Amino acid sequence: MVIRKPVWIFVIMLIIAVILNVGLFNSFTTGDSSHRPKAVNGELDLSGWDFQHEGILKMDGTWMFYGGQLLGPNTDWGDSSLGESFVSVPSSWNNYELEPAVRKGLGYATYRLLIRVPEEAGTLAIRVPNIMTAYKLWINGDLIAEAGQVDELAENNKAEQYPRVISFASDNGIADLVIQVSNYKHRKGGIWTSFSLGTTQEITRKEILAVAEQMLIIGSLFIIGTYHMGLYAFRKRERFTLSFGLLCLCVAFRMGVTGETMMFQRFPGASWELGMRIEYIAFALCGVTGYTYIYRMFPQEGSKRSYWIFNAVGYTLSVATAVLPVLVYTRVLVIYQLYIVIVCATCMYVVTRARIRNREGATLVLAGITFFIFTVINDILFYSEQHVSVQLVPFGITFFILVQSIILSNRFTNAMQNVELVSDELRELNANLEQRVELRTNELKQSNESLEHSNIELEKLEKSRRHLLSNISHDLRTPMTLVQGYLEAMRDGLIEDKDQQQRHLNMMLGKLSRLNSLIDDLFELSKLEAGQVRFHYVNVSVRGWLESVQFSFETDVNRVGGALHCVYNGITLTASEMEQGSLGSESPIIRIDIARMEQVMSNLIYNALRYLPEADSDKDRRITIEAVEERGTVVIEVTDTGCGIDPEDLPYIFDRFYKKDKSRNSSEGGSGLGLSIVKEIVHQHGGWIEARNTIDHGASFLIRLPLAMQK
Repeated sequence: MVIRKPVWIFVIMLIIAVILNVGLFNSFTTGDSSHRPKAVNGELDLSGWDFQHEGILKMDGTWMFYGGQLLGPNTDWGDSSLGESFVSVPSSWNNYELEPAVRKGLGYATYRLLIRVPEEAGTLAIRVPNIMTAYKLWINGDLIAEAGQVDELAENNKAEQYPRVISFASDNGIADLVIQVSNYKHRKGGIWTSFSLGTTQEITRKEILAVAEQMLIIGSLFIIGTYHMGLYAFRKRERFTLSFGLLCLCVAFRMGVTGETMMFQRFPGASWELGMRIEYIAFALCGVTGYTYIYRMFPQEGSKRSYWIFNAVGYTLSVATAVLPVLVYTRVLVIYQLYIVIVCATCMYVVTRARIRNREGATLVLAGITFFIFTVINDILFYSEQHVSVQLVPFGITFFILVQSIILSNRFTNAMQNVELVSDELRELNANLEQRVELRTNELKQSNESLEHSNIELEKLEKSRRHLLSNISHDLRTPMTLVQGYLEAMRDGLIEDKDQQQRHLNMMLGKLSRLNSLIDDLFELSKLEAGQVRFHYVNVSVRGWLESVQFSFETDVNRVGGALHCVYNGITLTASEMEQGSLGSESPIIRIDIARMEQVMSNLIYNALRYLPEADSDKDRRITIEAVEERGTVVIEVTDTGCGIDPEDLPYIFDRFYKKDKSRNSSEGGSGLGLSIVKEIVHQHGGWIEARNTIDHGASFLIRLPLAMQK
């Protein structure tokens, strides 16, 4: 199986994304966590844990908690008046329903965890995550780390956060961990990210890898973002590149103040409030730039109204974030999340529509945005503390960027191929200009010939029209003139003999009867052509209908010395054949107006009778009606052994009033409308009719009718 280039590149990128995600999930955990020790009632027993071989361990479980109290390491922990309780870590203290002092997220408290480690473990290290929003940490009475300023009063509290690695000696096998935490700035307080414990070497290695991964992603986002903005600067027609570049920069800025908080580590004096504003503003602007990118990419599937609504909401949230206190806009995080979810759903809808319509790049964008939306939902659950411990948006946007790079590469490749193709065509055009001129000349000649042929056809139509008017005037004037002459003769007394008068009256009646028949035929033909004749269609079997034709006309044909043969699928219908299968149960079905189709057959049969050989000649006097099923239709052919049709008359044989002495449509007293009526009736049945001939060997009329649909 051959895989196209964009497909296998996409597969490689997907594998890379999976590897990066696996690496992130395993940043500070290894092995199966189901058998790993957990803290129980404020104690974590790791006396049997081999840090060298079993690796890093998360310090999750139930810790000792003292809400509304800032206790130091020298506190008498056995004093029952301290109000000791046990809480789950990691978890924000908003979830501690039994701790009213911190239940609303604001306040201060003390955490304590007693860790038992092997006495020979030596120096160990703890990775301290971001703690909301200020803390002091003691191990065995020594102040090891602190961030911000912990205080009971809100005005004295100073927020600060970034993760760090601390080392401590565990010579006596005991590590008494005490952490004071205060929060008056953020909607959630406390420890809601896991601590990790391991050897100094392993913890440091994992931290370096985590920082390197984040630096790699942030750097890639900045480079690709500025690259796409540069593309827009040089080619403003590709407007989606600008919005995509801005999306990359928004995610990069947000990553810089979350996770490993690279901005705070690079600029230790940076304000924590500034970092929070950057995080929330970038979060809101991701919705603006994200939908703008999709809308610019697929404008026919996107909605301009949605574009303006998402821009208005995103910019409103950004302005509110810039002017409101941190505590206010962090408490309404659900509004930001709902906005992003709606934007993601709309983007998915637009890209899905583009994929259904086979827009260029829609397949890759759909794959990238699907993975990105998954990571967005994961991060929303993370910030909502819904049992998700890892943020994935950086890796989702990284994968999305890789997909966008493939799309750009594909577009540039196609553009280069088009340029090469145009260059080749120009070279070929220059090399074969004479041949092309000759080809165009031949095409013009063919066009001229086609115009000449059309002109000839128009001349024929004009001739037919003049012929029609001439015949109408002739066929109407002749009988009227004769009748007028007979009447004048009788008026003037030129015919006195009673027998002559009777003969002349009969002649006048005959002329008037023929004139009346002509007018009736013309009236019927006009109604047929105007679609004013009502047809009564019924389903009949082909064989059964053919048998009824033979019954209806066989006697008339025999009376003038001719023979009528009806043939169905190569079998001539005789009396015995009709007795054996007259019902035609296995015959195909046609939907016809029986009376109108009998009129068709009547015109064709009686027209053929007029041109059969003379009765005293030795030639065969035979009319054959043959029906054959053919590709969903039935072909009915009426042939005779007469004199045939002059080839000059064939194009006009079905025209009104077309008569010529040697034409099949002329006869003594014929109106010239019979075959025109036949043609209209056949067309009303959804069929067609044509005339064929071989001079002196008879004529043939072919009728093709559609078979009825079987239910």
